[in-house]
Order: sequence, then structure tokens, then C-alpha cells
Amino acid sequence: MDVNAGEFSRRLTRAREWVELLGQQMGSPLAGATYEELRRSMEELRVAEEDFRQKTQVLLTAHRELERERGRYQQLFHFAPDAYLLTNLRGIVREANRSAAQLFGTEPERMIGKPIARYVAKEDRDRVNAEIARWQTEPAAQTLEVRLQPQSAPAFDAMVALSVARGGPEDKAVGFRWLIRDISAHRQLTDELRGREEAARREAQASEASARHVQKLESIGVLAGGSAHDFNNLLHVVLGNADLARLHIPDDSEAREHLDEVVRATQRAAELTQQLLAYSGRGEVENLHLDLSSEVREMATLLRTAISKQATLVWDLTDDLPAVCGDPAQIRQVVMNLITNASDALGEAPGTITLRTGTDAEGSENGIPLVFLEVADTGCGMDSSTLQRIFDPFFSTKFTGRGLGLAAVMGIVESHHGRVRIKTAPGEGSTFRVTFPGVDESADKAPRRNSRVGWRGQGTVLVVEDEEGVREVVSRMLQRLGFQVLEAGDGIEALEVIEQHDGILTAVLLDLSMPRMAGQETLFHLRERTPDLPIVLMSGYTEQEVAAKILSTTSGAVGFLQQPFLPDDLSRMLRHISETAAA
Repeated sequence: MDVNAGEFSRRLTRAREWVELLGQQMGSPLAGATYEELRRSMEELRVAEEDFRQKTQVLLTAHRELERERGRYQQLFHFAPDAYLLTNLRGIVREANRSAAQLFGTEPERMIGKPIARYVAKEDRDRVNAEIARWQTEPAAQTLEVRLQPQSAPAFDAMVALSVARGGPEDKAVGFRWLIRDISAHRQLTDELRGREEAARREAQASEASARHVQKLESIGVLAGGSAHDFNNLLHVVLGNADLARLHIPDDSEAREHLDEVVRATQRAAELTQQLLAYSGRGEVENLHLDLSSEVREMATLLRTAISKQATLVWDLTDDLPAVCGDPAQIRQVVMNLITNASDALGEAPGTITLRTGTDAEGSENGIPLVFLEVADTGCGMDSSTLQRIFDPFFSTKFTGRGLGLAAVMGIVESHHGRVRIKTAPGEGSTFRVTFPGVDESADKAPRRNSRVGWRGQGTVLVVEDEEGVREVVSRMLQRLGFQVLEAGDGIEALEVIEQHDGILTAVLLDLSMPRMAGQETLFHLRERTPDLPIVLMSGYTEQEVAAKILSTTSGAVGFLQQPFLPDDLSRMLRHISETAAA
């Protein structure tokens, strides 16, 4: 029978009263001794009762404190901002706080008895079940990332911190405490930061690649400029001698036709060197209104010699095109490079190269018509990796690169405010379409150096040129025009000739690039000694660059001839000097 502490105390008091009453009724000594023994036992029992009462009070106080702590725990557990779950070792939910229930879109009591895997997204459910099975035999604290699935909301990324719940006299593992945190926003921020870092890395790589590309182009530009100057000297010898040879051949001679073609091809080659100079920043660019079809037609013979013998060149040129504004030499270089590229695509196999001009079917930009030049081939075509690199300088699918190639095409087209579009696929050939903005005005005719001037001069001209071949051809041009010629291989020799023939010179033709004493220094000394002597400068560089460095109202030079030049160019310059002196 269960008796609480108060009831026990009352019964003990009553028993004590009965013992006192019994003692009053017993009169024998034996009875008296028994009474005393009984009384002492009752007193000990009273003391024990007092001790029991005090201990009971302590236990009651401890129990109340435990209940208060339990209430505080329950309050903290259920109203904590983080989601908490308590499961057994098999992952069955035994307790869930409000945050956990809210996270999964349900009520706490509805989660009790449910497997925790029920709230895991399908793609992670097998993994979580496997982990729970392993934890049953190896219970230990864990941290894992998992996709959780609420009842009526999208799945989200969560971080789960797992700790072992222990109990019983042997402190065995009885379950797990689950601390769950939604890390979707954190992961999104991390992904964004990672994306930004990746973008920054790509931008840095692109910037570095661009810097290397610029350095490469600058190096190429320096090389191109020097090569163009030297090449112009060689072309000067070919062009000058061929043009002089034409003067000795009748107009109806078959050889005359061949020489005419040599002159035209050399002039085209000279125009290509101008592109090298333009590429290096040393060139001069003309802006004329051009008929694209006419420019292409004039290149017919040159283009046929540039393609494979197995290739068939098909012409599809539209007449009466809107004019485009550009440099004729650069436009011709675009055509030549595209034709050469198409011929390379054909290789040694038979094929067709089609050259078209027309107005772009896609319309106009801001009311300005678009005029296109298209070169299509039936060659091997290109894959995407090749297509990404075709505009790199010196890139080629052949064993060795051809040079600037399509890189020059892109540079020229962009400088003319045009665009390049490419249609290609492996085995299906390639089509390059270049579009230029048209202009309303009619096309101008680019100046052609084909006139014959019958003027002849007299006097003595000093030719100062370090290249022997150039010096000889210029001397023959002068002699053909009626002049006596003196020659000097550099500036120092020129000053010596001036000393020996002072007063008899009509003019000086002075090259700017020479050893020992350069043209600019020679010009200074010549002007000091002969202030009134006409001096004409010669250079493989353009007048634009020379003017920036040397030509001025105080330099003393009266004209400039860009190499290579024809006898007609030299004749016009010397005639101008003669007429000016006479006036």
C-alpha cells in the first residue's frame, strides 16, 4: 500500500499515543521494562521519520526543478529558430519542433512515427537510407548535405548536423538528434560568387590573351613595315625595267602584251606592300567611292594565276552596285586573300570557286544599303575549332602558315566599317561574305598610272640610293628623259659628289634609308651647302609617314616619290620642278 510522507507521520503519532496509554495501564516491573523498550523504539522511529521527511522534501524540490528544466527544454526545443528532430536509431521521428514542421509544411505531431527518409528528395533518399543503416551499427556524429522535400513546396538544399542521443544505465546510443538548416540561399550565393570568379578568371585570361595578341601584332607590324620597304625596292627594279622595256617594243608586238602584264602584276604587288605598311601603321589609306564589281573585274587575270589549276573560277558580278567608300588597294587585297584561301581549301582536288557581288538581301542599316563581296568554295570546309582560329595571324591548317591571310582581311573589313560572315561545315565547303556600307554617290575611278608623257628635260640629276638595282633603274629612267646622271651609294658619297660638281646639278633624288649617313641627315647637309638645289625624296614608306618626320616647309625638299614608281611619275615630278624654276 502506498503511503505518502504526511500520512506516515500521522500514523506514527497515533502509534506513539497508543504506547503512552499502554504504559499507564501496565503496573508490573516486567511490563514496565517492555514499555520502556517500546518507547525507545518509537523514539527512534520518530527520528527516522523526521529524516525521511527532510529527504522527501529534498526530492520534491529536485523534482520541481527537474520539471521546470524540462519545461524550459521543451520550450527551447519547440520554439527554436532552427529545425530540430529526434529519431531512433532506425530514423523514425520521435520528436519534431515547430521550425522543423514548418520547414516541411506540416505539424509537429504529424511527423512523429514517420521515417525521416520520407522528407528527403527522391534523388538523395537511397543515400540517406544507406547512411541510417550504417549508423545503426556505427552511431557517430555526422554532417552531410542533402536535398530535402517538403510536402507541398519545392525541394531545397540543407545541411544536417547529426549527434547521438544516449540513455539507459549503460549510456547506450538510443537515437539521433537532427539539426537541419536550409542552405539554398547560401548555395545560390556561393554559386553566384563561383560564377563571378569564373567570369573574372575568363576575363583575365581573355585580357592576357589579348595583350599577347597585341604584342604579337606589334611585332608583326614592325616586321611587316621593314619587309615592305625592302620589297618595294625590289619591285622598283622590276617595275622600272619592265616599263622602260615597253618603250622599246612596238605596240603590236606580242612581247608588249606580256610586259604590260608584268607591269600590272608588279603594280598590284606594290599595292600589297602598301597593306603591309598600313598594317604596321606606316601606310597611307585612300578613301574613294568604288564600284566593287569593277574592282574585282580588273583583277581577273591576277586572280586566275592565284588559284589551283584544278579549280574553276565562276564569276557572278552584279552591275550598277551602290558605291562603297574604301581604299582600292585594300579592297583588292581582301579579294586576293579570300580567293587564295578558297584555293587552299580545294587543295589539289578539282572544285569550284564562285565570286559574287551584290546588295545584301538582309536589307540596310539605318537606311544605308549593304554591298557584299562573296567567295564560296566547294572544298573541305571547317569545323568549329578551326573556325575560331582562322583570323589569327599566321594560322593555317597547312604545314606552314601563309602570313597575315584572313587576319588582314578582318582588319581591313573592320577598318571599312564592314562585317565578315562565314558559312561552313566539314565536307560542305565554305562561304565568306564581306559586307560594306554603301554610299549614295556614284563610284569614283581610282587613279591609274598608265599615261604616257612625252616631256623631256635637260641637265644633270644626282641619284643617291644604296640599292644598286634601284639606283640603276632610276638612272636609266632619267637618261630616257634626257638627263645626265651622277650616282652616289650613300649620303657621304653624295656630299663628295656635290663638292666635285658644284653648280652643275639640276636636282637630287635622295633615298631616305641608307647606311653610314641616312637620308634625313644627308638632306640637312645638302641644304646647308646648296640652299636652292631642288631635292626630291624617295622611299619605300609612304608620303604620309615621311611627311610626319621629314617633309615640312623648312626641310628644303621639293617633292616625294614613293617606291616603286614609273617613269611617268618621275617625269611629272621633274617637269614640275623645271616649270617652277622657269617661273
